[in-house]
Amino acid sequence: MNNILLTRANFYSFLSRLLLFELDLKTLKELRENKNIFELFPNLQTWDSWQNLSDNELLNSHINPDFTNISILHLVPYESFYTREDAMIESGGANLVTNFYHEFGFKVEFNEARVVAPDHIGIELAFMSLLINGENNALINNDIKTAEKILNTQKQFMETHLINWISLYLINFKFEARTPLYYDLGETALAFIFEDYNYINIIIDGKN
Repeated sequence: MNNILLTRANFYSFLSRLLLFELDLKTLKELRENKNIFELFPNLQTWDSWQNLSDNELLNSHINPDFTNISILHLVPYESFYTREDAMIESGGANLVTNFYHEFGFKVEFNEARVVAPDHIGIELAFMSLLINGENNALINNDIKTAEKILNTQKQFMETHLINWISLYLINFKFEARTPLYYDLGETALAFIFEDYNYINIIIDGKN
């Protein structure tokens, strides 16, 4: 797999996981053992709880209560809440993201993902990962036309959906956070998404 595509796909998947669910012990252990973690979450370096508490204590006393506070109690992680005039969540088939999802066979398992609409931030990021993997598969098969179509779909999806609301959500996400983990997650996710959008435009412009 193309290294850049692999990195992009994996990072969208990583962000999707962290923004969709609370952490579990396995994920927390992987984060704490990651040698590059402070590049993504720099404020963890000075967080005493990260350095000194056990995994269970960290999850139960700090990290998961913070996730609940941000994503369930205070903020609404659905695009339609930010883009509809009535600020309602569009939970049915009329949600416009489904047009993109259906074209690429992306099915949202609502119960498994514990979401009420397909435009949850974690789902939209997972879809970006799927598109990038699809682009790579097309390139492996020397199907340049399909690869270019999927690349253009990434740009279109970001412009039609992600870019229109992600700043509002992630800036608020960052300032609602009570832990350095989620503060840094909001900042890192926002920076990556806009950097990736710029990258997509550079690649497309270079092909024209």
